[in-house]
Amino acid sequence: MVARAPFDFATLRRVVPSPAVLLRLAEKYRTLGELRRARAAGQAVPDRAVFQALAGEFPGCLNELDTLPLDEIDARAAALEGAAAGGPILDWMPWLAGYHALLRAALRIRIRSTQRRDVDDARARDLADDASAHAGEVIDPAFVQAVLRPAGGRIIPVVYARLAVIHGAPAATIKRALFPRGRDDR
Repeated sequence: MVARAPFDFATLRRVVPSPAVLLRLAEKYRTLGELRRARAAGQAVPDRAVFQALAGEFPGCLNELDTLPLDEIDARAAALEGAAAGGPILDWMPWLAGYHALLRAALRIRIRSTQRRDVDDARARDLADDASAHAGEVIDPAFVQAVLRPAGGRIIPVVYARLAVIHGAPAATIKRALFPRGRDDR
């Protein structure tokens, strides 16, 4: 195993989501809008597979479906499409991309370590590498350890804490920007 230097998360502050990522996020909001409109029109609830696919790619998005007003869902879709076309990248956009990626990584880590929450450095590096490949986000062993033994037993605060380090913004600010109506207090 090759020794690695600690990762400097401050360098990620200059990284913004690619146009492709912004478009995927916009498509997520378009889908959430369609689901919300269908529910309001009294249409049948889609198959469970629809929600599983959304949550698999964008963990936490069902919370958005339940809590964000429809006009906010539509506004986010439009803003993301505009950003993908060269418009402004608003603060919440990289936070949102990171939120989904880090939560995807955290869930992967938990699934891959169901037998033991206490892992050695080598296993933490292996889990970090696997989660990085799965989530498309740089994951380090410290994040693995935090996910496996989160304070209060919840991984969402671990995700917000890492976003705060990466982006240099308070975790509470990020949380309010992503989920202004609450419920993501896990």
